[in-house]
Amino acid sequence: MKLPKVLTLAVVWASLIGANAPGSVVPQPAPGAAALLDRAALPRPVVAPAPSWVDIPPLPKAPRDADGSATIDLLGDVQVKFTDKGETTYYGLAWIIGTAHGLDSGSLKVDWDPSLETLTIHRYRVLRDGQTIDLLGDGSLLKVIQRETRMESAMLDGRLTATLQPEDLRVGDTVELSYSIDRHDPVMQGFSEYIVGPSDGATVGRFRVRMLWDKAKPMQWRVYPGILQPKLKKTPQGTELVADLYDITAPRAPEGAPSRFSMVNAVEVSQFKDWQAVSRLFAPIYAKAATLAPNSPLRAEAARIAAASPDPKRRAELALKLVQDQVRYLFLGMNDGGFVPADADQTWVRRFGDCKGKTVLLVALLTELGIEARPVLVHTQQGDLVGSRLPSMEAFDHVIVEAKIDGRSYWLDGTGLGDERLDRLETPNYRFGLPVTLKGDGLVPMIPAPLARPATLVTLSIDASKGLDVPAPVTGEMRFTGVLASIARQKFAGFSSAERTRELRKVWRDSFGAITPGKVATFNDPANGDFVLTMTGTAQMEWTADLGTRWYEVDRSRIGWRLDINREGGVSQDAPFAFNYPDWWGSKVSIVLPNGGKGFRVQGGDPVDKAVGDLFHFRRTVSLENGVMTMEADTRALSAELPADRAPRARSEMVELANGGVYIRAPNNYEPTEAEKERTRKSDEAEAKAKAKKLPGERDRARGGG
Repeated sequence: MKLPKVLTLAVVWASLIGANAPGSVVPQPAPGAAALLDRAALPRPVVAPAPSWVDIPPLPKAPRDADGSATIDLLGDVQVKFTDKGETTYYGLAWIIGTAHGLDSGSLKVDWDPSLETLTIHRYRVLRDGQTIDLLGDGSLLKVIQRETRMESAMLDGRLTATLQPEDLRVGDTVELSYSIDRHDPVMQGFSEYIVGPSDGATVGRFRVRMLWDKAKPMQWRVYPGILQPKLKKTPQGTELVADLYDITAPRAPEGAPSRFSMVNAVEVSQFKDWQAVSRLFAPIYAKAATLAPNSPLRAEAARIAAASPDPKRRAELALKLVQDQVRYLFLGMNDGGFVPADADQTWVRRFGDCKGKTVLLVALLTELGIEARPVLVHTQQGDLVGSRLPSMEAFDHVIVEAKIDGRSYWLDGTGLGDERLDRLETPNYRFGLPVTLKGDGLVPMIPAPLARPATLVTLSIDASKGLDVPAPVTGEMRFTGVLASIARQKFAGFSSAERTRELRKVWRDSFGAITPGKVATFNDPANGDFVLTMTGTAQMEWTADLGTRWYEVDRSRIGWRLDINREGGVSQDAPFAFNYPDWWGSKVSIVLPNGGKGFRVQGGDPVDKAVGDLFHFRRTVSLENGVMTMEADTRALSAELPADRAPRARSEMVELANGGVYIRAPNNYEPTEAEKERTRKSDEAEAKAKAKKLPGERDRARGGG
């Protein structure tokens, strides 16, 4: 899917003057991905004055809170005119190069999509000591490059960048840049939508949003919490929505809040009346792409699947396996704004496709097999925000398939891997999805059921029977279930044998610092679809000496953590805190002790069975029997959100749990094992040999001579 077009000032600055603003959706160049092409082979920007409807403001004073900044932002002016074909957006920017670190900001870099957009640059100049220095001229010095900044992530978008590196920029220069992007996307069928606003924390001398539309284009609008307070007025040309601010620092979104609180300092407009209208607009696009040709090779694939089983669930599993295993992922965002999927036949022939292409391929197969299926648009990271937005085509970043069998919905993702059993598939936690149907559907909830078993379970067995200071043999297992199994499976699928071994060893070292991994491996558990990491190695246990005794803190015995509930300013301070839900993780650690465990005791091993703030349930049990210490612990999420007014108490209870580790105390009269005695003898012998090898002069100096 095409990423949301959240055209904030942060995006404009990031694309033009190199600002590294948080939350920007403009991709940064990947090393080695940029490629300068023949300028004559690529579309070029137009150089022309600003459109007549644009109101060009004078430069404001510098903001008061920008002293010492590498760049001081004077003006951020975004004006949008909506037409029956799309929209034209004017950007007016001005900034001062404040320090030597800001000199790079003076270069021009503007991105655009040549298949849908026309870029016109109006002004690019420097103001210095009352003089105006034109940097643009007739535009002949502009270079056009196609960077494909996300190529390493198998994503191609076809965007171009107009760039110009000016000479003789100086600290103190004021740089002015203005340009327009005229966008006409035929897929939108004349509908318009837009989100704009300053980035969180931006300090600007003047920031203005101005939007215009006529009576033939009814728009609804919404303002999000923060600094913008737009006003609506009628003009002879139609409707004008304006928010105009001077000397501002935009507040930030509340930290740790659900994603529906992440959109701040923004105004959104949309011509779509409701989500059903968005669904109807997408429907014929996907229906056409999922229609197979009479001689389609996919018909033979469907026939092969049908012959393999009469069970519709098994048929759906085989169709999903075909799409996941035999069509590699490649995002294609060129042409039609990234909304239009490649035809199912085309995706199958070239054996690659993005989520759109894989979805229509799967829908085509399921339909051919007599299984009801439809595309469903989702947002993988900000699904909670989708429910708070105005209806929009660009509110989504992914598309999956809903297959209905015997009255039950199954959510199938063609970009996944190893989803071999429908009954093991969970409802993905996207919060909302939009089914794509000709009649038009509204948003449907997509919230998974509570987990029946831990999503991750780590088991560690340490054999310390040969002594406290002897490296102990250790075996370990990390078991991932459900959605996490699919994610982990994909993570390791593309590695070579050597890369996989290296990455697995790193996982174990990062999880347990005292472990030196030896043999590492992964496997799929056919009984339940789990993805499992295994390890054998050694552990150098850290037995700490303290007042005549030695003790060891059991790995993963601390439950709870120091919950961060601090929020620095910003809006919606009373927003709840967000947590992953459903979630459940557990661990089991067993340690075989020396001398049959004689004289060893456990400290801090009281059982725990406690719920904190209706947010998490913590459980821990510890036992020491027959010379083996066993600790089992798990943490289970109870809800996705914690109300802000209950956060301080929850934090206090969590800290109390976090402070309570489990310790093994060795006896004061601990008797070293034979292995430890042998280790000591060898160490003494090695030290004696080392001393004997010293030269006579070195021995004299060691005694203080020479």
